[in-house]
Amino acid sequence: MTLALPLVLALVAAAPSPPPAIDWSRIPDTVGVSTLTPPQKDVLARVLADEFCYCGCPHTLLGCITEHKDCKHAPRMAAMAARLAGMGLSSNEILRTLTEYYASFDPKRRAVIDTARLGAPLGDPKAKVTIVEYADFECPFCQQLRPRLEAFVKIHPGRVKLLFKPFPLPGHPHAEPAAEAAEWARDQGIFWPFSEAMFDHPKALDVDSLVSLASQLGKDGEDLRKALADRKYRDRVQVSLLEGRRAGVIGTPTLFLNGRRHVIPDYSDTVLEFVLEDEEEWARNGWKD
Repeated sequence: MTLALPLVLALVAAAPSPPPAIDWSRIPDTVGVSTLTPPQKDVLARVLADEFCYCGCPHTLLGCITEHKDCKHAPRMAAMAARLAGMGLSSNEILRTLTEYYASFDPKRRAVIDTARLGAPLGDPKAKVTIVEYADFECPFCQQLRPRLEAFVKIHPGRVKLLFKPFPLPGHPHAEPAAEAAEWARDQGIFWPFSEAMFDHPKALDVDSLVSLASQLGKDGEDLRKALADRKYRDRVQVSLLEGRRAGVIGTPTLFLNGRRHVIPDYSDTVLEFVLEDEEEWARNGWKD
């Protein structure tokens, strides 16, 4: 049986083109190619050949890495693409993610987040990069991220500080009381140890446990009990929820760096290091259309 010519042409057109041949020995080790499987390297090869470096040069990402050796941005960008390839994203998905990531640096796309009543940050108050975390104390992903965020801030003294905004999710029965208790703790000057204890003990978010925690930290636990019963901090939490939704928060955790939403689906130390360096670079050089 012979296939009709139009069908043959359609099948040929639908067949994926082979990935570009790349001499991987010319790619810096910091990109992380050695951790990828052969199919993931094929995905990365397509991205490196198709995407242009955002440093402003006329080269593709591959050309910038191999020819523009002074560029400090290209290896970070390529490493981020390699991380996404390692997570199983296709080349088109990675290209869309990178486009969204770099578009987020536009000042018009940065969210205006009210930090006036958030108290002292974790880290140096004079740090030029501010991470705002929207989180839910019952969210398991928030529980996993918090210690990594705290460690990240501590190993970058003077460069970055952390602030927290509550975003309790529906379906988490203790999320709103925990968020209100955290706001009470903020007014008492014990927000960071109080919130850290809640993240560390997510099964102890009932009122009696929160009252006990307040007492352990040297504050009046019964005052907290009354504040929770009176819903004293309900409005503050609701304002945070509304502000987060307006900024594009749909789940937790969600991070903003100087108002720029973190759109990379990776919260590893490696990627956080990349985005911190990128934020510092953009702060120095300004946005260029």
